[in-house]
Amino acid sequence: MAIPSLSSPANYQQHLEKYGYHQVMKVGNRIDISGQGGWDKDLKFRYNNLEEEIITAFENVEHVLNSVNSSWKDVYSVTSYHVSLNEQVTALLPKLFKKYIGERQPLWTCIGVDKLGEKEMNVEIVVTAFKD
Repeated sequence: MAIPSLSSPANYQQHLEKYGYHQVMKVGNRIDISGQGGWDKDLKFRYNNLEEEIITAFENVEHVLNSVNSSWKDVYSVTSYHVSLNEQVTALLPKLFKKYIGERQPLWTCIGVDKLGEKEMNVEIVVTAFKD
């Protein structure tokens, strides 16, 4: 049985210290990441609109996956949480899947919520990837 390995990109140490959780868990060839929001590289929220926030969250997923030599191309399952779940969201995410993953379509669970972990958050994206 494979032993889980927990890690976080260097710029996420603030999350680890403040909230006490890692960003990535690897078990064998499976990679799970914690929810990624639309914060910038300094972990500050600086988006101008919902679309920009979602795109930034996708970039953060890529950043965290890259920290364990993976990418969106390895993602098979996505769960997205949205404070503002509307047609803009349900139209945008499939376009971003195609941009980041390509032609293979992942599993996707899309959930509307009242609130997320930070008051500035309107989206949080969790993925599972498999990397040989």
